[in-house]
Amino acid sequence: MGKVRPRRRRWRMIRATLRDARLLLRDSWPWLTILIVMWAIFGGLLWGFYDRQRLSLAEALYLAFSQMTLNPVPLPRTLWLQVLFYLAPALSLVLVARGALNIGLLVFDKRNRREAWQMALASTYRDHVIVCGLGKIGYRVVSQLLANGTDVVAIDNRPDGPFNELMLGRDVPVLIGDARQPELLQQAGIKYAQSVAVVTADDLTNLDIALTARELHPDLHIVMRVFNDSLGSKLSSAFNIKTAFSTSALAAPTLAAAALGRNITNALYVAGKLLSTVEITVARDGILDGRLVQTVEDQHDVSVLYRRNKAGEDLRPRGDYRLSPGDELVIIGPLPAISRIQELNTESAAPHSPIRRG
Repeated sequence: MGKVRPRRRRWRMIRATLRDARLLLRDSWPWLTILIVMWAIFGGLLWGFYDRQRLSLAEALYLAFSQMTLNPVPLPRTLWLQVLFYLAPALSLVLVARGALNIGLLVFDKRNRREAWQMALASTYRDHVIVCGLGKIGYRVVSQLLANGTDVVAIDNRPDGPFNELMLGRDVPVLIGDARQPELLQQAGIKYAQSVAVVTADDLTNLDIALTARELHPDLHIVMRVFNDSLGSKLSSAFNIKTAFSTSALAAPTLAAAALGRNITNALYVAGKLLSTVEITVARDGILDGRLVQTVEDQHDVSVLYRRNKAGEDLRPRGDYRLSPGDELVIIGPLPAISRIQELNTESAAPHSPIRRG
């Protein structure tokens, strides 16, 4: 799921290669244009004034091309045409050499070439997520999106960012520059993106990027990282930024729950109620041993999100599955219920608390 299908990836690479070639030609078009104009003028003069025989336009253009590419044709008798016959090959060599040099500089300038290729690759993406900021949070966001099978284009303002090479190794286009600039967001394909995640380490920068993205794509879904809680609460109504997460607000519940309970892995507020997740291994003769998943959920006001043992794993175990010692569970629920299950999930719990198997 997390990998791009080979056929789609091949088609994307072909499109990116064609666009990259078009960019190379665009940077060399002045010299090519001059060469073509010179060829047309030279051919026109031969068509009208070449004195050995009456030429058709096609023949005149062919003779002009032959002379310009060092395949000499008989000299005319007219002096000024003779001079032109000597000048045309020399001028064409200069123009071809200048155009080839220009293309060569573009091809072998590794830094600019790589940036141009990343832009060409990003232009092929559709229905993707643009992640602005490739720090630790940005890297994790990209990793989660890739694991979910979502295409990602990343933007970072540091050419030597610590995660840039890792992203390139995972076939994620990384555009270098200031994401507050509309041109860069357009190069990242904001017109075709499904959402933008703005996760740099500065609130004002994040807000500036989000507002620029909103101007370019009024209906775009924007997720924004903020450090100021009061700012985060105002963004949704004031700027139509549908989701704004405060870093401290996200971290505080987990830290509080971890301080109160053992092995707490995460915590979040749902409808104003703090729920915690915990990893538990079913202990022999403990409160969970021999119980049905549905019975545990009903009696303890929790949900079993995940189960794993030697036989395999189950992301959402069925209610009629009977737990056994060694089963590894992820459970979510209120902290008191989680703490109670942890307390009773011990081998010593059974003698003091007889359990009726359900």
